[in-house]
Amino acid sequence: MKGSHSSRKATNDEIAFATQVIQEAYPEYEVVWGSHGDYGGGRAPRDHTLGFRLRDRWGKYHSNVIWIAPESLGLINVAWVRKRVSGGTSNKARSRKRSQ
Repeated sequence: MKGSHSSRKATNDEIAFATQVIQEAYPEYEVVWGSHGDYGGGRAPRDHTLGFRLRDRWGKYHSNVIWIAPESLGLINVAWVRKRVSGGTSNKARSRKRSQ
């Protein structure tokens, strides 16, 4: 039996549900799922954490990687998705030095 510290993998049903919610929030984009290794392993919070990005029909991405733990996939909603996507793609300067 695995310990409580073990990371679990997402089920196909959980990914399908999350994809549906994300597409409700952004119907004009395709959801592109990736894993720890796909998006630069050092950036993911844990080994089995999933990430997604939004891509238009021409292949241009419209979001940063949004990380989500497998156990949270069934809990996301449209408001959560919009908040995470908009928070990660701000056009504001990231520091005072850059904006001067």
